[in-house]
Amino acid sequence: MNTNAADQYTGKMYFLIEMDHVKSGAVPTKETRREFIEGTILPTLALAERYAAEGKILAGGPVAGSVALRFIVETDSPQSLDHLLLSLPLWRISETRVTPLIAFGDRHAEVQAILQGLATDPIIDKAFGK
Repeated sequence: MNTNAADQYTGKMYFLIEMDHVKSGAVPTKETRREFIEGTILPTLALAERYAAEGKILAGGPVAGSVALRFIVETDSPQSLDHLLLSLPLWRISETRVTPLIAFGDRHAEVQAILQGLATDPIIDKAFGK
């Protein structure tokens, strides 16, 4: 299975997800820390573990030493990715970056086509100053 990019044969899409907790600046009390752990951290970890067991999260995990996650998601559509992310309690208080991934083979084929175009396309030659 190609787990690092979009799979044109199955319609699966792959994304790198980066979630970083945004600190509020307020000094947390013992009670607010407990509420954060019980209401956000533990439910987020439980859901992420479930998604990994279901094959929706292919790899990744919590970032050592910080309240952050990095993982690769496999989905059928951007809507299912959105649903997965919105279901994670950490999402409500995190900065989330989503990077779509493509297959190495797809990129290789595209670069090969560009290389072939260099030899036969005068417009590409002009773009490169020839």
